[in-house]
Amino acid sequence: MIKRYAFVLFLVIFSAVLFYQPAAAKEDTAQITLKKTAISKNKLYTYTVKKGDVLSTIIRNIPGITEEDISSNYQLIKELNPDVPDLDNLEVGQSLVLPGKPLTETKKTKVKKTTVPTANISSNKRKNYTIKRGDTIYNIIRRKLKVTETNIPQMLKLIKSINPRIANFNKIYPGTVIKLPSRTVFAKTPDETKAFTQKVVKLSEKISQPDKIIEIKEKIFMPPEARLAVLKQVITQMHGSINTMGNYYLPIPKTGQVTIDCSKIPVIEFDDGTTVFLDLENRAHSNLKKMISDNWKNYYLVNADRNDDVIAILKKVINTTVNYSMIKSGNPVTIGALPPVELIFDWIIIKSSPKQQSPSLVQGLRLIYENNPLLPKSVKNYSQKNNLIITEISNEKGIVEKPEEVYSLPPIPFFPTTSVKDFSYVLVSNLGLNAEKDVDIQIFDTIKDGFNLSIKADVLVKKDDKKYIIYSQNLSPQFTNALKQAGNELILVSENDAPKIIMEKILNGLNIPVNSGNFTFSGLDKNQAPFALKFSGTKIKTDKNLYVVDFDIDLGLRGLLQEVWSANITRY
Repeated sequence: MIKRYAFVLFLVIFSAVLFYQPAAAKEDTAQITLKKTAISKNKLYTYTVKKGDVLSTIIRNIPGITEEDISSNYQLIKELNPDVPDLDNLEVGQSLVLPGKPLTETKKTKVKKTTVPTANISSNKRKNYTIKRGDTIYNIIRRKLKVTETNIPQMLKLIKSINPRIANFNKIYPGTVIKLPSRTVFAKTPDETKAFTQKVVKLSEKISQPDKIIEIKEKIFMPPEARLAVLKQVITQMHGSINTMGNYYLPIPKTGQVTIDCSKIPVIEFDDGTTVFLDLENRAHSNLKKMISDNWKNYYLVNADRNDDVIAILKKVINTTVNYSMIKSGNPVTIGALPPVELIFDWIIIKSSPKQQSPSLVQGLRLIYENNPLLPKSVKNYSQKNNLIITEISNEKGIVEKPEEVYSLPPIPFFPTTSVKDFSYVLVSNLGLNAEKDVDIQIFDTIKDGFNLSIKADVLVKKDDKKYIIYSQNLSPQFTNALKQAGNELILVSENDAPKIIMEKILNGLNIPVNSGNFTFSGLDKNQAPFALKFSGTKIKTDKNLYVVDFDIDLGLRGLLQEVWSANITRY
């Protein structure tokens, strides 16, 4: 009996080994050589690039180099030439520091032939990719290279090694060109191989046909309830409705009626008269689709496969409507006017009708992967005030969004433009300077000059033990000289000047840094989601950054500017 069990056990182990062989590399005993390379400074020499040269050819021509040395020498030459921006695109006349024949310490040992975690890639199998708005390095790796989650860290290291000029892959900007491997195969580590072997052995116990191919895909599916919640939110924000309860009846003339169970086939109604029956399980009979299209105008049956993600379903549903379209977004979208906010979307939903000269944007969809930052709620609220809904969708969780921000802000400072005097006084007082209005400035006095003469300054400012007189009337050169001789600094402005010009004159006279122009606050610069606030105004640099604008700014955006950029807003 014991011999019989031993024989059966032997057969099971032998079958598992046979099954595993096609899936993984054989482990056998072989001789391999470990090399430790040390380059002497005396072995280095300079080479001038000639027409037609490529680095692989240059390496092959180094005395004593064999094919197996090329990859290690490629990395070595890269370290020896840090000033060469791109070793894969050499220019005629460039000087390269090359190693001579390497000095090696060789040690032979008997080991099992295993695969180290590396990537098979050659320098002539690379492709360029231009960064687009909204791109992250993780999205690029998934989308362009089809790499699984477990191999993303290895791929990221590889991309960093072939793009040495990119200092920080967390900050890649639209228009930047990076190199990507055209085809990369990652090998398993010994631990991964062991785990994979155990998985194959377990599978072999369940499969009677040894030649059957099993494909394991790592794909994240949104839970059905989360997917339905996304559909409901997007559609209801388009002034539509989605019914998932009860029955829906479609009368057939002179025949009867069609009864649709809304819990299995939700019914979606849009404000443009379109009705969609959404078959989420692809269970409806093919004749039903034809029956609906033959008997009812603007009624459609849309089939959704189980593998369809929520974006694919939305596209199918929305693109059947009369007035709505869902399209891939390629360009930044600007929302509002004062201030304009620039946003990046993955998909946009637009509405057109015969009454409209051009389609209107009604909703923007952002796809959220891993740790992608979400848009601030203040930006989404501002967008909604300007008739654009923003929906953020996670492939794992469905609808996601940041909580509402609560900003504790004092009333916005306001510089009155009723007169130069009032404007100047409030401006300098807001900057924390000691200022007085309507001050008599003595020019001549009776005791010293035999007569008395004074002028009334609009504003007198005391700063750094100096007196600055802001004056809006015309003064003769004699008065100007007399005021200066008395130790006063004179700042002349005019009632005809625009507020921005008055500010610049006063602040320049007080030696306070100021500049006027267009200002951009990019979320990407602060590790935020891809959005940008833009406006024109005047920036006053004191102990805090003060931006003076001529419009009433949204309270939420004002709080966001102050919290993220320490930008304090004032207006006139």
